Amino acid sequence: MVPSRVAVLCAILLLTAFPARAQSQERGTITGTVSGPTGAALSGASVDLSDPAGTVLRRTATGSAGRYVFGAVDPGTYQVRARLPGFRAGTSTVAVSGSETHTVNISLSTAVLEELVVTASRDEQELSNVAAAVSVVSREDVQLGRKATNLEESLRRVPGVRVEDELGGTGSRTRIIIRGTGTRANSPAGSGVRGVKVLVDGIPKNNAGGSAQDLINIDLESVERIEVLKGPSSALYGNQSGGVVNIITEEAPRGSTVQYRQTLGSYDLFREHIKVGGRGDRASWRISGFRTDQEGFRRHSVFTSTGFDSKLTYTFDDRSRLTTLIAFDRNFQESPGPLTETQFNQDIRQADSVFIASDVRSVVEEFRFGLNYRREVFGQDVLDFTGYYIPRHLGPFFQIGVRIPQDFTNRGANLRYLVLRPVLGRGNRFTIGVDVQNTPITTGIFSLTTGAAAAETEEHASTAGVYALEEFSLRPDLTFTLGGRFDHVRYSSSNLVRPGSFARRIYEKFTPKVGLSYRPTPLVSVYATYGEGFETPVIGELRTLPGGAFGFNEALEPQISTNYEIGARGALWQDRIGFELALFHQDIENFISPFGTFPNNTFQNVGKVNQEGIEAGVSVSVVPAVTLGLSYTFSDFLFEEFNNGVADFSDNRLPGVPRHTFHGELRYRDGRGLYSGVEVQSVGRFFTDDANTASNPPYTVLNARAGWEGLGGSRFQFSPFIGVTNIADERYSAFALINDARSRFFNPLPGTSVYGGLEIGF
Repeated sequence: MVPSRVAVLCAILLLTAFPARAQSQERGTITGTVSGPTGAALSGASVDLSDPAGTVLRRTATGSAGRYVFGAVDPGTYQVRARLPGFRAGTSTVAVSGSETHTVNISLSTAVLEELVVTASRDEQELSNVAAAVSVVSREDVQLGRKATNLEESLRRVPGVRVEDELGGTGSRTRIIIRGTGTRANSPAGSGVRGVKVLVDGIPKNNAGGSAQDLINIDLESVERIEVLKGPSSALYGNQSGGVVNIITEEAPRGSTVQYRQTLGSYDLFREHIKVGGRGDRASWRISGFRTDQEGFRRHSVFTSTGFDSKLTYTFDDRSRLTTLIAFDRNFQESPGPLTETQFNQDIRQADSVFIASDVRSVVEEFRFGLNYRREVFGQDVLDFTGYYIPRHLGPFFQIGVRIPQDFTNRGANLRYLVLRPVLGRGNRFTIGVDVQNTPITTGIFSLTTGAAAAETEEHASTAGVYALEEFSLRPDLTFTLGGRFDHVRYSSSNLVRPGSFARRIYEKFTPKVGLSYRPTPLVSVYATYGEGFETPVIGELRTLPGGAFGFNEALEPQISTNYEIGARGALWQDRIGFELALFHQDIENFISPFGTFPNNTFQNVGKVNQEGIEAGVSVSVVPAVTLGLSYTFSDFLFEEFNNGVADFSDNRLPGVPRHTFHGELRYRDGRGLYSGVEVQSVGRFFTDDANTASNPPYTVLNARAGWEGLGGSRFQFSPFIGVTNIADERYSAFALINDARSRFFNPLPGTSVYGGLEIGF
């Protein structure tokens, strides 16, 4: 389907989604307060105004006195719903007539399992209405009693997801794998993210070429929650969306606060973090600064990072607000390199001698600026704009025998229009949007011995996509979802050492999505969905040619995935049991696989992959203060067809993906703030090459943590914490290089380690 036809189709859908405007009539006002079980006002609570079918028409938040206002409300019957993390949502019905002011006060009770609102469809809605596999990681799971230095620590409990840590906790060498997507992020001197979209407050960490680097500059100590959307998501998020990790940072605190946290640990870990915030009548702010220093578990793995992160929001009125995001980070990382199995068995703390001799290391500086403007229009619709500008300087990156300075700027914008009006008297959400992103990249490669330029390139990665999504309530408990997206991806490269050398590749693809979500009870939902994915090679994979020749690999095509899935989620036994379950079948064509020896490894399409999997998670409130969490992932991923021109590996297992993974955690947390937890993570054996001749051994890691939150008075509080990781001193490697010709598959992780710290607030 050509772009013009897609644009016409989206325009027709948009026009048909607008019902005729009602005749001019008097409008009323709905106002009130939101309070907790003790009667205290709750600021920062989200308040929705919905029609009788449950479609959200408008949304606002309570101010410092717990008050909200909806002005200019058309006559009719509405539901007012208030929610706040840690409380059960409260709902009240009100009939608006004429120009009267209607007061609706809502009291929220505490909840054992809070009701979740997610942004999987690119705008907030209740998780029970989403026809997709979505897991939510809370602020407690990210921060409470944890080092909060690495996404692996936060996401290890999510079924279907593996975050592989190359260096043992710094976060600068991290690979995210969702349902097998992401295993080819494979450089031993600078891994990253492939095939998975990572967002922070709606702004992509991925550049336009698809890759994301340096996840260390995500301030986890300011994270409110992390949403993980599993499976192909190209119908909404475009290229490189085999899964989505959406990180949502904290809003400003309810009152003016200052929090300081210091963490000390094994291998000379020192981290300090300060966070300040407050609210005014219209403005709110949250600003944090951090510094991390660590000698590293392995030799030649020193790491330092310094930066700040801020979120500033200005509310113009009850219908519009502007959020500004500004951040900066500078980090330094030495790379010890991967080990062979013999080296791994001899000494897990050693570094590769070649990496030491070449002093492989990197210095990265990144500035991030983003803004989001959201406004309600025509009474019930929403216009949402996000823009960002992110320059990044790698200066320089020392690899084997060369130094590589690099500059790129990740810039882009997203414009969305949401129609939130009933159609035929039924709930309706229609979204149409446009994404554009451009990343110019300037890279030099210079010899460490002669200083001569081996290569200097100017590259551009550009993407543009238009998408539409319709979510229609066939009944109050049954929602039908239909959507699609057209993407245009363009890569170009010029060789400055050899003027006139130019290469270009263009990829285009339309990806659909269809789903059905049904709620047999208010607390349980089941869904079925079909979706397609589109994953082009990233620009670094295209330019990697045998022998180091300049140009793009004209034979390398995008991976195309097709996903069929059913699932269920919800709460049972008076909210004491929460569960999630997904069963899926996914076919991938033109699977991209790496081969060769770094830095001269190349990539090629090798055939088809058949994936079948089960993802299950359960959380049980054993007694009021004790919770048991369990998650399990079964992955049966096979090459249905495989031919790399050398060998046929059909029916072999997909490397980098264990067949079985398990996570369990027992937690204690009482009303006084005392908490503790013991967790176990077990990962099965997985192959490290397409031939299935080499493998990463299975491993089981036991961790524990404890602390006391909120000691002291109302004006000054302190919270000590302590943790022990790998209690059994397991020798293991989680991050494996795939198809390395020198068999350097292993990146050992630390043995028994201890950390502890103190957080103070006032």
